Amino acid sequence: MRRGYSTITPAVVHALTRRTLERTLGWTDYKRSVTGAQLLDLVLRVASTTRTLFAVATRYFQFSHEAARQAVRANLGSGDQLTARLVNALHDVARFTRRDRRRRWTCAIDVHYVPFYGDRATPGIIGGPKKAGTSFFHAYATAVLIHKHRRYTVGLLAVHKGTKPHQQVHTLLDHVAARGLTVGGVVLDAGFDRGETLLLLQERNLSYAVPMRKKGSGTNRRNACDAQPSGTIATMEWVTEKTRRSVSTRVLVWRRPGESHARVYAFSGWGDAGAVSEATRAWLGRRRYRERFGIETSYRQKNQARGWTTSTSPEYRLLLEGVALVLRQVWVCLTLRIARARNRNPKAWVHELPLVEMLDWLTQRIRSRYPRTRCITLTHKILTAAPMH
Repeated sequence: MRRGYSTITPAVVHALTRRTLERTLGWTDYKRSVTGAQLLDLVLRVASTTRTLFAVATRYFQFSHEAARQAVRANLGSGDQLTARLVNALHDVARFTRRDRRRRWTCAIDVHYVPFYGDRATPGIIGGPKKAGTSFFHAYATAVLIHKHRRYTVGLLAVHKGTKPHQQVHTLLDHVAARGLTVGGVVLDAGFDRGETLLLLQERNLSYAVPMRKKGSGTNRRNACDAQPSGTIATMEWVTEKTRRSVSTRVLVWRRPGESHARVYAFSGWGDAGAVSEATRAWLGRRRYRERFGIETSYRQKNQARGWTTSTSPEYRLLLEGVALVLRQVWVCLTLRIARARNRNPKAWVHELPLVEMLDWLTQRIRSRYPRTRCITLTHKILTAAPMH
């Protein structure tokens, strides 16, 4: 049985995060120089301070940075193994109940791009629209639950060159299903507006909401709905380019006040078709899509706990991404406990424990476990103390 806590302290934060990683990563001692516990503390210190492994190992641990690097490398495993372990860690922190597993959740799936400025031949990078001074990135797809105070990350995937959007969605949904959660609806960014993606969601009988982009500059079946007045509900049909499969979906044309053009949202589900009108289901789908905007905030929060690196190892970069998500997951879990203990409104901000404060707690706790001798020995007595008056 897991130990319960009535007071949240730096020791509790450290114990929760390290024990979670101990159970899920399965890291072991590296020779005689680095123990498994030290290795996990090292990685957590890298994450909580957003520094490099070299900087943390040389300043706060007795073993060398090269020993630390080799120890991490020896425990990483393959990309697939590491992905499964990190997803297990995310679910281990969330501790979903039986009631949670009977519920039909709405998931937001998105891709987060980490700018890369090194050699273009580096494994694991993909191209994309220019952003932050580069057109090359390490990319990670995530699945996040849309729920007040429970915006848990439940799926993680490193996106490699050639991985199609519908393959990313397929893998993330499998991650969630394999760990006992039921997904009832999915909201996606415009990057997932491919026919293969919609066909996958329809085959799984999932509700969905996806903004549809224009295809080409001319008039075609994909672009015809853009000319319709706001509020129009229509059917969009086309054929996929490579597989030549027929795609058909209902869409809502909507223009927000102040915008110069309307947006087209593909939708399906969001209520019993026999009991809820199609207009209501279209409105519900659009509202669900707007709720996914909180993912951007989640990404910014996650970046506060992502260690810095110039490594070309896709597995090590995935580790830093996953540990950052785990730390954010711990913070979400703790703030939920605080909100429930204080009988807070689900929309209320929990000001007692900001994420940056929790990370500082973790940093100080790990620092206290590895005291550092602060002195520099010189070969000659070249320093003299000024006389005190």
